[in-house]
Amino acid sequence: MAKATVEIPDDRFFQLDEYKDRLGELLLLGLAQIKIHESLYLYKQGLVSFGRASELAGITQHELMRHAKANGIQARWSEKMVEEELR
Repeated sequence: MAKATVEIPDDRFFQLDEYKDRLGELLLLGLAQIKIHESLYLYKQGLVSFGRASELAGITQHELMRHAKANGIQARWSEKMVEEELR
């Protein structure tokens, strides 16, 4: 198993106390969220297709569509187009 050292500002360290037994899980959840946000950013900028964005995020297009809506990202697709692609 790999080990890493992370520096955390003193004023934020206290927030981790209740999660100290689950820091690995916390890190992986954060990584998943960052991948989703980065993928949506690339999509929003027109640098990748929606399908490619979902691949980069490591989630289905349907899941990414929910994240896009939750983040107020205007789709370059219609609901019907997505449903047809997912079939």
